[in-house]
Amino acid sequence: MLAVSGCSDLTPPEQTWSLATKGHYDAALSDNGSLAIAASIHHGGSLWQLPQHERIFNWNHKADTFSLLDHVAIAGNGRYGATSEQKKLTLWDVTSGKAINFWALPADVRSLDISADGQFLLAGLDNSTAVLISTSQGKGVRTFITDDPISAVRLSDDNSLAMAGTRTGVVYLWNTENGEIRGQWSHDNQVRSMAISPDNRFAFSGAQAGSGLIVDLISGKIAMNIDINRGGEIAAATYTAATFSQNQSLLATGTSTGKLKLWDLSSQQAIADWEASKRNAWKPSGVVIQDIAFVSNSSIRAIASNGLAYQFAR
Repeated sequence: MLAVSGCSDLTPPEQTWSLATKGHYDAALSDNGSLAIAASIHHGGSLWQLPQHERIFNWNHKADTFSLLDHVAIAGNGRYGATSEQKKLTLWDVTSGKAINFWALPADVRSLDISADGQFLLAGLDNSTAVLISTSQGKGVRTFITDDPISAVRLSDDNSLAMAGTRTGVVYLWNTENGEIRGQWSHDNQVRSMAISPDNRFAFSGAQAGSGLIVDLISGKIAMNIDINRGGEIAAATYTAATFSQNQSLLATGTSTGKLKLWDLSSQQAIADWEASKRNAWKPSGVVIQDIAFVSNSSIRAIASNGLAYQFAR
């Protein structure tokens, strides 16, 4: 385990694993945090098993070459992984480690998600579209259009909803079956993170400079405003990762400054605060939380840009 800075009074991780010595461009966790995909800065893509800290496969888009992967995703059930490199997108079988399919998209990928069952991929593109791909059919089945380049995407667990956020702060929610808009709301800055609760009751969106909203998708109203600046956090901090618990009662968030919170949706209060450790506590290196997964209602795993994965408990 690595030490945290002595100047913080937030709870440190109870376990820490190193997945990439120089950090990640992107990283993702399966729903229970047992699998992690890392897009390493210097060593391409890799699939890891936690808590065993075992590298299972190396995933790159060209043999004998470390790909500069920019976005990764893993199915909630841990059966499929996805990696992108500019316009190139690859679907992987987690059991065999082999590539299942490849796609050349019309624009660079800016955000990537794969459905909980691995049946769909959602790629947010630089040309202001989000492409929904059926992994069984091997082709795009729907294209969603926005007014600005997309910066974040998310699929609901039952594949019925697709969500996208843009550089100008607009959040779109669509019905995947007919492509119709289900909801729309806005932030003042670029959307950086989003999540949908397993029962499709709530959605979270976080934007640059600390804005964070939990929206009730039934009423269409804001259920909670968790703006970072209201809680005394660093003004420049941004929500960069979020996930709801399987029982829909909790939301875990992570920020661009390595801070994590656990929110109780019924009391609308933060009930736990953690801080991800740096590789060197006394060097000014950043820790951006890239993904979070619930191990239980009292324990979460997170993965960060500094190449470390963490487990926190309350």
